[in-house]
Amino acid sequence: MNVESKTVVTSSSPEKCYDFLCDFNNFSRIIPADKVQNWSCTADRCSFNVAGFMQLTLTYVERVPYSLVAIGPAADASTPMPFRMNVQLAPNESGTRVSIAFSMEGGNPMMTMMLKPKLREAADKMADMLQYLCNAL
Repeated sequence: MNVESKTVVTSSSPEKCYDFLCDFNNFSRIIPADKVQNWSCTADRCSFNVAGFMQLTLTYVERVPYSLVAIGPAADASTPMPFRMNVQLAPNESGTRVSIAFSMEGGNPMMTMMLKPKLREAADKMADMLQYLCNAL
């Protein structure tokens, strides 16, 4: 299953957006607060409970300077469905275009049907917050 957010444009450079995204300490302001409990993090790793549903521990799985920040489950964490979140950055004449894409493997069709709209909503909210926060950089 693949889910993509809307694309937003920030007034900040790709370098500033990338640097902001490469520190999990900033993610507490990006992830929808009403969906997250027990947030804890370091610069390279975060852990939280998703609305009483499951515990997630995330880490960076790929970083391409100024164009991609990819996040996924930490190797030592148990996750019900493997997934990856890609935050894509692209320069534009007024700053940076930002979009978020989730890709998940496995899962039954019923779970996918229920999860897809919630993931799209979360991705759009995170894109909006990234736009707001990166504009302030």
